[in-house]
Amino acid sequence: MKKYMRKFYYYGAWIFSKLVLLLPYKFTTVFLSDLFGNLAYYIVADARKKAKKHLTMCFPNKTSEEIKQIVKTVFKYEAKNFFELLNFPKMSDKFFDSIAQMEQEQKDIFNKLLSRKKGILALSGHLGNWEILAAGVAKHYPLNVVAKKIYIEELNNILVHYRNIKNVKVILRSELSSARKMLKALKNNEIIAMLIDQDTSVQSVFVDFFGVPASTPLGLASIALKVGTPVVLAVDKRLADGKHKFIISDEIIPPKSTGDFDTDVKNFTLKLTKCLEDFIRENPEQWVWFHERWKTKQN
Repeated sequence: MKKYMRKFYYYGAWIFSKLVLLLPYKFTTVFLSDLFGNLAYYIVADARKKAKKHLTMCFPNKTSEEIKQIVKTVFKYEAKNFFELLNFPKMSDKFFDSIAQMEQEQKDIFNKLLSRKKGILALSGHLGNWEILAAGVAKHYPLNVVAKKIYIEELNNILVHYRNIKNVKVILRSELSSARKMLKALKNNEIIAMLIDQDTSVQSVFVDFFGVPASTPLGLASIALKVGTPVVLAVDKRLADGKHKFIISDEIIPPKSTGDFDTDVKNFTLKLTKCLEDFIRENPEQWVWFHERWKTKQN
């Protein structure tokens, strides 16, 4: 039965993606995305309740009405992310540049760090449209994203295909060769993007996120300290006019070493998480609040 359901999901997604390509870009990313986002807000009650709960915990001074409006916007923005991704195949370089592009100052940061010949580790999260950000960077630099594999193989292949269309290389962390691929990419002086804003089944460490201990992937900090690869913050901010603004920081310097590697990794992971938190505090509508970020409890 599961096999047939997976086939159903796959063919349904394939047909829907083809239909989207037949429709005008603004119709799908404005009208349809708002429609789907509003429907999801009212229909997916569990996600709505989680988002409100997490926002209330992290922003105790906001009113219930403010929380409600942020959650509604989150659902709309996630729908926009979905439809923007489905439009990748028909996005020309010129059209893409009209909605999102790297600034020269941001290229200067990458060029300076890449001159060290150690690659770059891009700290990121599920902010704005991270797929647009990856595609925008990959227009100018070899980019690899470390991603979780979708359990339905066919759907995972579709997602990887859409990323590949925009020259984004995917390293699935479930693959036995993922560590080797990452080290090879850094050796080739490429950029690796890692999203560390979710509670996932990878090697993690507890650090504060909005004042509450959260299980946080430690791979980025560990690799940076072992290899000496520079780290930058790279996130996307969705703008009200439907365009995107990339935020790319200068190098994030690790805290002073304590002499104990595990402690250093934890301290650096905390600093990296704080960078993401600062952005989310300023732009709460840009993050996926329905994710169970604090699911794993510290013993």
